[in-house]
Amino acid sequence: MPNNDEDNIGFARSIESTDSLNANFYGRFQFPWAPSAFDAATDPEFETVMLNQSLGSWDHSLVPANPRIWVAGCGTNQAIFTALRFPNANILGTDLSSTSLETSAANARQLGISNVEFRRESINHFESENEFDYVICTGVIHHNADPEVPLARLSRALKPSGILELMVYNRYHRIETTGFQKAVRILAGTTAEANFEGELQVAQEIIGGFNLPSRMVQFLESYKDCPEAKLADSLLQPVEYSFTVPSLEELIESCNLELLLPCLNQFGVANRTYQWNLEFDDDRLQKLYDALPDSERWTVSNYLMLERSPMLWFYLQRTDSNRPRKSEKQLCEEFLEQKFRKSSTKKKVFIRSEDGNYVLSDRLRPYPGLHIDNLCSKIVAAIDSQPATRLRDVLDQLEVENRFTLINKLRVLLTTNAFPFLVSVS
Repeated sequence: MPNNDEDNIGFARSIESTDSLNANFYGRFQFPWAPSAFDAATDPEFETVMLNQSLGSWDHSLVPANPRIWVAGCGTNQAIFTALRFPNANILGTDLSSTSLETSAANARQLGISNVEFRRESINHFESENEFDYVICTGVIHHNADPEVPLARLSRALKPSGILELMVYNRYHRIETTGFQKAVRILAGTTAEANFEGELQVAQEIIGGFNLPSRMVQFLESYKDCPEAKLADSLLQPVEYSFTVPSLEELIESCNLELLLPCLNQFGVANRTYQWNLEFDDDRLQKLYDALPDSERWTVSNYLMLERSPMLWFYLQRTDSNRPRKSEKQLCEEFLEQKFRKSSTKKKVFIRSEDGNYVLSDRLRPYPGLHIDNLCSKIVAAIDSQPATRLRDVLDQLEVENRFTLINKLRVLLTTNAFPFLVSVS
């Protein structure tokens, strides 16, 4: 396979050898590292309802109430988080690393989780067809020898009506990491064969003693005194592709898939890098931009925002789903016509103690709490005071301007899993 400067694929010599390399890597570096807490909504249907709204299913029917879910490349805890989010689901978590699966299984037992099965298996050889309502695969296929091979397996495993949540690396997020990884391998003498311990030592020495003023120095600040697993996954991973919106779209089309919508995630929310739609001061430019099809708008945003563009984290569906894809503009029109109520549930929290075990807190936390955006807070309060009113009418009363970029932002900030403040009602 040819090498290039945009990706880290020098060690991607075959599907089998790359699977073995990844199994060894994540056997050595437990990723993700142990979280400080796990939590779960007391309403078992809450996350499924919000997932449907995130997908523009206002009647909450797209993802069923008792879905079959596959977490492909689950690592140490993603299947755990998924099981807690969707307690009525039947979940399969697979991974190449037996160590990661042992950690996941131990945490599941400790938390009393019984709706997840763990299996050591490569996505590249997964044989299931038309089985899953929802497949989650984030940060995985770009570490494979040929990302098209595992993505085709994910596509085939979906039911025709199913949804795939996929994340791959954004090329403009990986400029520093790719440069750093390649420099480390030259210094460690590991360009021909990976040596995790040697590369780790060199990486730590560079981070601790590289003082020339540069963009790289600023980038490395976040890796000083960070968990070893974070450093390794970001800076030492032996095989890594990255994508732009167009190259991702080309990949997914080859696997009988199409982009639906961006998926908001905890990293984008924390960094406030989740808005795909740009706003311009020039009215003509804004009209040109707004008139573009979704993927072309996202492409322009990807190119103009570069490292500040959102993660390439999307919902996908099969092209043979017989469910026409809705554009963001269509979803916004439907959003305006909906009637909503204020959402309300509570969360139970399992806190990690000093001995590494998770203990259930005796306090329930109100969820989703208060909104950080002033306009959204006003909208939630207005809906709470006058239920069964169309959102369009509520916004008119509040004199909110009806323009696409703002309405789409409000849809995202009020009715999705990341911002679950409103629930649509019939």
